[in-house]
Amino acid sequence: MLNPSALNVQSEPKTEALTPRSNNSEKDSTMPISGRSLTRTICLALIAFIIAFFWANPKAYSYLRYGPTVINGLGAKLLCSGVFVAGRDAEEVFTQDVLTSHALAHYSSFDVNRQTEEAEVSSFGLFSQKAKYNPDFGCSLYHHEAPTFNAPTITEQVGFQWPEDTPSEDIQNILDSIIKENEQKPHIDTRALLVAHQGKIIAEAYAPGYQQDSQFLSWSMAKSVTSSLVGIWLEEHGQNIDQAPGFAEWQNDDRKNIHLRHLLNMASGLAFDESYEPGDNATRMLFFEDNMARYARTAAAEVEAAPGDKFVYSSGTTNILSGWLFDKLGGSENYYRFAQEKLFLPSGIQSAVFEPDASGSFVGSSYLYMTAREWAKFGQLYLQRGKLNGQQIIPEHWVDFAKAPIDAAPKGEYGGQFWLNAGAKDDRSKRMFKDLPTDLYLASGHNGQYVVIIPSRELVMVRLGWSNGERFDLNGHFANILSALDKNEIAAK
Repeated sequence: MLNPSALNVQSEPKTEALTPRSNNSEKDSTMPISGRSLTRTICLALIAFIIAFFWANPKAYSYLRYGPTVINGLGAKLLCSGVFVAGRDAEEVFTQDVLTSHALAHYSSFDVNRQTEEAEVSSFGLFSQKAKYNPDFGCSLYHHEAPTFNAPTITEQVGFQWPEDTPSEDIQNILDSIIKENEQKPHIDTRALLVAHQGKIIAEAYAPGYQQDSQFLSWSMAKSVTSSLVGIWLEEHGQNIDQAPGFAEWQNDDRKNIHLRHLLNMASGLAFDESYEPGDNATRMLFFEDNMARYARTAAAEVEAAPGDKFVYSSGTTNILSGWLFDKLGGSENYYRFAQEKLFLPSGIQSAVFEPDASGSFVGSSYLYMTAREWAKFGQLYLQRGKLNGQQIIPEHWVDFAKAPIDAAPKGEYGGQFWLNAGAKDDRSKRMFKDLPTDLYLASGHNGQYVVIIPSRELVMVRLGWSNGERFDLNGHFANILSALDKNEIAAK
């Protein structure tokens, strides 16, 4: 029934006698004492149950508190970069990249504003996260004011260019068959493949919708690039890795004993939770913090092992290094200029977009976009011991450091921000890829991003994609490529 007052209509006067209610009528109109006590007891029991449940299940609490915000942060970042950096359709990015990343993403919705060049993702209008695009710098999540970065003038250079391709039909057939595998196994989702042998591209293949000028997200392959930038800076300034980074907040505890070497080797001893459960150190750093480097070096307040003794892979560690270099260079514009003039342009990498956090420091652990051919150039740079086009871009000794296995890695699987296939000291068969050479090393990222370098075979192989739920068979596929190369070389003799 409509309330007449809601329609601004005066109601008719009641005809009941206006006599005081009796005490009995008052009791009749209220809940009995026993009923109120029962309701209160049920409410208190429910509250106690909820508290006890989350106390006993901290993972469930973390998912409730952090999960939607983490997923929406991931979504906003991927959408913004996918649309404004990679030039893809927003619906395609959301469907192919965001929804496949986590089940919670299916409760999210998005908005891409092409006027402000921002992307926003929320869940039922709540837990909103935004990312802002800046030309040349790409996209940054932000939680206060939208960041603004301006690219400085840089010196153009004639960098390395691939010689004319020398196609290999056998290798091309292998790459085409790997791409075709997406039809039966869509969760593998290989998007680009490239093989360069003896300094020339001999085969490349792309999934429908992608081509030579498509830009692909690095995820953790960015760590290898960040390490390269650190190596170049140290060489220019006559410094080495056996020095403390000098952070003020580390001076009064055990962290003062951590050197750059330990950070580069992922053996700092810092306690940094990288389980990628909502609310852990890694997800809070990537999706809640405007200054990731500062968060990483303060969140990792404890040293759980002596520096150099324990290998623990950590994105926070690489962002600490990136923040250190950001401070040394003096801000976002200088960092951008340094990366472009000292690494990317001399290597012939023209379209690299290394994305910063809202503070302006590159997210050295995760956010770098380049084409497949440019990723191959980065691999070729290391294959040729840091030298391209007659120019020593990365010091030779840095290449040796990058691919030298650390003692703390039991299978010889890690060096200086690169993964290795060296194998255990006492048994080389105990290695990451049993059918691939022990001198193989690689930049590797989430969802199956790989730049594989095999010096003994003069070979660089690139795989880019979006694998979820099923891993790309790097060992099997790349072993087939090596076998085909062997047959071709035998036939050529």
